Amino acid sequence: MTLPKIKHVRAWFIGGATAEKGAGGGDYHDQGGNHWIDDHIATPMSKYRDYEQSRQSFGINVLGTLIVEVEAENGQTGFAVSTAGEMGCFIVEKHLNRFIEGKCVSDIKLIHDQMLGATMYYSGSGGLVMNTISCVDLALWICLARWLGCRFINCWAERCAMKFSFTPPAHRPDLAKEMGFIGGKNADSLGTARW
Repeated sequence: MTLPKIKHVRAWFIGGATAEKGAGGGDYHDQGGNHWIDDHIATPMSKYRDYEQSRQSFGINVLGTLIVEVEAENGQTGFAVSTAGEMGCFIVEKHLNRFIEGKCVSDIKLIHDQMLGATMYYSGSGGLVMNTISCVDLALWICLARWLGCRFINCWAERCAMKFSFTPPAHRPDLAKEMGFIGGKNADSLGTARW
C-alpha cells in the first residue's frame, strides 16, 4: 500500500479586524458583546484599567480564523482551523507550502520539524506562527486519518495507553462534569496585578 503525496495546501481566512465583529470560527475570542469568553477575564493586560473589562478591548480578536486544507494526490483532503487569520494564510501559502507539497501524507513529523525550523527567525516564542503550524499539522493528521479510514485521534492515541482528561472553561463546573468532563475552571476576573 503506497501512501499518497500532498498535492496542494490552501489557506483561507474569516473574521478578524477587517470583518464584521462576532464572526467566531477558529478565533474563539471573536464573539459578540458580553460573551463569557471575552468579558471580565483576567489577562496580562488586566493591569491596565483601559483594558480590564474585555479581552477584545486590547485587540485579542484582530487576527481572525485561519482555515487550512491539505489535498493529497488521490483527492483526499484534511481541513483544520486556528487563530491566525490573513497573516496565517500568507505564511502557509508563501512560506510553508514548500515543506508540505510533494511530501507523503504520513511525513507529518518531518513537515512539522521543517516548518518550525524555517520560521524560527520570525516566530519568536510562538503566537501567530505556532497557531499556523498547528493548523497545518491538524489538517495533515486529518488527511492521513481519512486516507486510513479512521478518526484522526486513532492515528496516535491507540499506540499509547493514555487517558485524556479535559477541563473546559465554564462558569458552571457542575454542568461540565455532567457532560463528561472532570470538572470545569472558572476564569479569574481580576488577576494578580490588582491584588
